[in-house]
Amino acid sequence: MDSAVVKGFSFQAVKLMLAIAGILLPVLITQSAQAVGTIAGREINNSAQANYAIAGVAQSEVDSNTVQVYVDELLDVVVVNDDGAPVSVTTPETAAELQFTITNTGNGSESFRLLADHTAIGDEFDPALSQIYLESNSAPGLQTGGGGDTLYIAGTNDPLLAADEALVVYVVNDIPESLNQDDQGFIDLRAISTTVFAQAGIDDPDDPGFPVVGTQYAGAGDLDEVGAANVNAVVGTSHNPALLLISARGIYDVSAALVTLVKSVVSVLDPFGGAAVVPGSVVTYQIVASVTGTGTVEDLLVTDALPAELEYVAASIVVASGLPAGEDADDDFLPTGTDNTGFSAPGTVTISLGDVVAGGADITITFKATIR
Repeated sequence: MDSAVVKGFSFQAVKLMLAIAGILLPVLITQSAQAVGTIAGREINNSAQANYAIAGVAQSEVDSNTVQVYVDELLDVVVVNDDGAPVSVTTPETAAELQFTITNTGNGSESFRLLADHTAIGDEFDPALSQIYLESNSAPGLQTGGGGDTLYIAGTNDPLLAADEALVVYVVNDIPESLNQDDQGFIDLRAISTTVFAQAGIDDPDDPGFPVVGTQYAGAGDLDEVGAANVNAVVGTSHNPALLLISARGIYDVSAALVTLVKSVVSVLDPFGGAAVVPGSVVTYQIVASVTGTGTVEDLLVTDALPAELEYVAASIVVASGLPAGEDADDDFLPTGTDNTGFSAPGTVTISLGDVVAGGADITITFKATIR
């Protein structure tokens, strides 16, 4: 489910009870995924007036006393998995990413405690939780290191969000080895109001003591307009066990093999018998193709387009792959139509390796080119 779906979500109505002159008045919370109604801490002053006449003569208006109330802070948050579908991974794999968005749908500023739970039942493996990052450098996707996104540390930099503010969060996990094709691993990311955690001491919705919708914490909401603690905090509908919008699930799926290529220079032979890189020098290149994970990659084709400064040395391609005879020919497409590796105009080395099962030996390709 993406953020557009969340924005259109119809919340169940809840009753916010305000004590006014000793009478409890039910206030219906409007159906919206955005900040709910009036901002928390707003002071509402209200009085009544009476108009009347005596013997047909209008009398002066009579005003009641002024009743003052403060709008409580509704604690609500929505967590959404942004990936939209299971994320394909290999086995093993390090630093596999999931992306989520958390949105403060309450009516006040609130910080949230983030937890990534990998113990959900129904999957085939438990991803090994590595780290959580908060989007902070305005560049799409996760960046780590200097100038990158911010590493999250629970209790230290719990993200503070204004009403209606959203934040992208990345959960990074390691995938175990020796898994099977189509095995899945679940990660449930949840965002718990730090007010709830501070007041109830619980961050697990499955705990019997987790607060129910409508639970109030006196004076624990945002400060009022003059900076006083007159505002209560109220647990909102996102905590409803039937909805539990405070949590979203990301899924890893072992569904594809992974191909990696590493290219290097093996040797250089110059026209004088040395290793200088000058016009006329012959450079021997090496490409190592590895297929890891599970399953099979189909019609694996490796190409290397040579720049204008290089001229391919005829018949120099050698493929060492352990593939069956005839599947790693290196005789430059002669005769035409029977070979599967070679050099083609306007200047591309082409190595067609067919179907390759993951986990086998690396495929090593070498060829030579002369510096023009």
